Amino acid sequence: MQVNVVFFARLKRETGLEAATIEAPAGATVRELAAQVEQAYGLSLRGCMVAVNETYTQPEQVLRDGDEVAFLPPVAGGAEEDTCCEVVTSPLLLTEAETFLIRPQYGAQAYFVGTVRSPNQGKRVEYIEYEGYTPMAEKVMREAAEQARVQYGELRVLVRHRVGRLHPGEASILIGVATPHRRAALEACEFLIEYLKVHLPVWKHEANEDGQHWVEGQTGNPTL
Repeated sequence: MQVNVVFFARLKRETGLEAATIEAPAGATVRELAAQVEQAYGLSLRGCMVAVNETYTQPEQVLRDGDEVAFLPPVAGGAEEDTCCEVVTSPLLLTEAETFLIRPQYGAQAYFVGTVRSPNQGKRVEYIEYEGYTPMAEKVMREAAEQARVQYGELRVLVRHRVGRLHPGEASILIGVATPHRRAALEACEFLIEYLKVHLPVWKHEANEDGQHWVEGQTGNPTL
């Protein structure tokens, strides 16, 4: 199918285009189209809003042939966002975390990267399928970041969790914290790790040498 892509502000300058027609797979989502546009034009759409046919929409919306998709950088007048919380399907990269976190006013950054482990409990792991409740997971991430600020003060926080099929050695979660001082960065990062381990609605379906099974989880909230 064909969709019409419209660029504004820095995106228009970086691409040299106001609009372009993109051939996208039938049933592609806004997020999938964004990845295609990023690859085609060598730019980053991270943090951009999206409007389809002049209406703000979600990255998971399925596109139709002939849709107009506008990628919109944050509008003028607001402060730079100091929290980045996302569920993604693409590989997790420390370089992207550093780009978001490193600022002159912050003298310390702490990072945690969780990867698929093999063997696990003595069994060779082939892969893990991660499944998440994306809107709620991102809300929980943002709530965790705000709780960390209450405890540790001024923070810049990035949390990304990858979903889909991951193989041993691939990163499933990336947590980064930037603060003016070292101790707060380390302690806030540890707080986020422990909080998300219990509260984040992401599930793991593991395939190992004995077959497939759901990995037993934790319940940090009341249950039925």
